[in-house]
Amino acid sequence: MSTQKPLDSQKLAERLRKKSIDRQARAIRMTKFPGSAQATDLSLPPNCGGFGRIHHFRLEPDPNWVTNPLPTLPTCKYLGLPVTDVLLAQVFQLSACDFRCWYCFVDFSLLTADPKHSDMVTPKQLLQMMLDEKVNSQVIDLSGGQPELVPEYVLWFLEARKELGLEQSHFVWADDNLSTDYTWRYLSEAEITFMAQSHGFARVGCLKGFDAESFTFNTRADGALFDQQIELLGRFVAAGFDQYGYITITTMNTDDLPGKMARLLDEIQKRVHSNFPLRIVPLRIFGFNANVNRYIQQAEANQFRALEAWLAEVQRRFSATELSTPITEVNIRR
Repeated sequence: MSTQKPLDSQKLAERLRKKSIDRQARAIRMTKFPGSAQATDLSLPPNCGGFGRIHHFRLEPDPNWVTNPLPTLPTCKYLGLPVTDVLLAQVFQLSACDFRCWYCFVDFSLLTADPKHSDMVTPKQLLQMMLDEKVNSQVIDLSGGQPELVPEYVLWFLEARKELGLEQSHFVWADDNLSTDYTWRYLSEAEITFMAQSHGFARVGCLKGFDAESFTFNTRADGALFDQQIELLGRFVAAGFDQYGYITITTMNTDDLPGKMARLLDEIQKRVHSNFPLRIVPLRIFGFNANVNRYIQQAEANQFRALEAWLAEVQRRFSATELSTPITEVNIRR
């Protein structure tokens, strides 16, 4: 990894955005899965004309890891469903990303807005395909790639869901790599308010490391952007979104992990919300066919040591009652 040229993710983001949106047609460049390396990892064949896939969200991704209640608990709470060990979600992927995470489960050819592996389509068309196929899922994951390169993607999807009368029946979950401020740069205040106030919608932002060094190792992007990730989380919370967090804690440097986690949680509590660590779930990183040629086994092993440090610091800061509060009930309003 050290021999690779640093990634100018900000310039890449601007270039990929231009290739990924047609504002006049309200169309977005979306991944088409057939023939990709990622397709070989799917447990079910692609659906919705090749634009969609079904993902199984598991509460227990690994018996040696923490429980992952996202997006299962927000979905089940909104739809009034019993909590299930496995939640089926309809996933759509924006075909562009400005990071190049070595562990990403998407093959990099699907992250460049390449017309060979994608096509322009409207969110309403995607929803209609899902309805026509009678997909057996009430949760829709708007993923990528990096959806925030085109924040209109989520906006137009929520507008189409409302137009089609699906607000009560379908929960929307949107991913975000926290790499850009495009929500504020390209959307109006009224549009942001509409999204933040949309019922049955929640978003998750993923911290790609626990400090600048691990962030750069994981993404190949400038370490200064790690600080921006925390700033963006704070902006989304302040805007009133039902916001959650992931964190990937893979690293090659295991020196002073307790100290690094303490400094990270200090920043999150100060700049996002004092309770926000309780809405963050460490993600277990796995190997896939799509990432086999770039996977780093030692970093995967080190994530377990980092997890111990994360859990110890969270447990030091919160009471047993706070730690047992369902993630959907953690208050992040000021």
